Amino acid sequence: MKIPPAYTITPEMIDIITKIEAHKIHFSTLEIPGNIKDRIQRVSLLKSSLYSARIEGNPLNFDDISSEKPKGENKIEIFNIIEASKFIESRKTKKITKDILLKIHKIILKNVDSEAGFFRKEQSAIFNQAGVAVYMPPSIFEVPKLLDELLTYIESDNEKFPLIKAFVSHLLFEKIHPFLDGNGRVGRLLISLILKAKGWNFNFGVPYEEYLDENKVEYYFHLDQGLTKTNDYLVFMLNAYLFEIEKIKKLIEDETGKKETLFLPPRQEEILNIIKDHKIVSFDTIKRRFLKVPQRTLRYDLKKLTDKGFVEKTGETKGSYYRIKQMVND
Repeated sequence: MKIPPAYTITPEMIDIITKIEAHKIHFSTLEIPGNIKDRIQRVSLLKSSLYSARIEGNPLNFDDISSEKPKGENKIEIFNIIEASKFIESRKTKKITKDILLKIHKIILKNVDSEAGFFRKEQSAIFNQAGVAVYMPPSIFEVPKLLDELLTYIESDNEKFPLIKAFVSHLLFEKIHPFLDGNGRVGRLLISLILKAKGWNFNFGVPYEEYLDENKVEYYFHLDQGLTKTNDYLVFMLNAYLFEIEKIKKLIEDETGKKETLFLPPRQEEILNIIKDHKIVSFDTIKRRFLKVPQRTLRYDLKKLTDKGFVEKTGETKGSYYRIKQMVND
């Protein structure tokens, strides 16, 4: 395995990177109140963690996630990723080592897998949905040397674009496949780890994992072909990053001049949109749209929207109706 693989910085890549950099500069000049920044970061972190888990087959969605203590392995997986992300954000040193990778892996698989925090000690394979092995990673004897070469590449100055270095490193990490389980989740967190070490990030996380989950077949295709068609892989990853940044930018632009409706928790935002669409909505109507969500949780969401001045309530208990307050109507 050649580290790094052969690739070139094409005009197409430069164009995407330039757009990303322009958004980065734009966001740095915005005077966003602290409470809104906190909400952006909170929602972005939740999205990154949720969709990184979903890429690996976790079936949960936003309706299944709350601030309560997670119960069940699927929720634990997501909250473990959140914990690992916070660990990366809290790091003061820039150097990335094998011990750091093991620490992240230990957090990722905490209370999920007994191999948490250990490199694999046996040969593994990557299988497709039909159960056919589509990739045989390097042997356990090659892994330490390949990881050393990867870490040397990460520390080197031979790539001036941090995003390119982060995405190439993610590709190489997935091909080395140093763990029996958790390679995808750790590999995507490696992107964040590198960007932070290089001092390159936004004031909030960019949940590009949502794009990868929604385009999972294409993502896996580019990972599969990445060592020989690295340019195509890089263009795909850069577009994923740009797409999610532009979604955040559009949200901010759409909400400019309005009461602070942007970056509500996802379920509250969906409830607010339902009320906007229907003008007047009963609680029963909302309840039917969220069959898996407890009634008391929905009432809590509606109370929050009411307390924040987004909606107003008419009537009591079963006879209550909700409408958008005129001041926040479109």
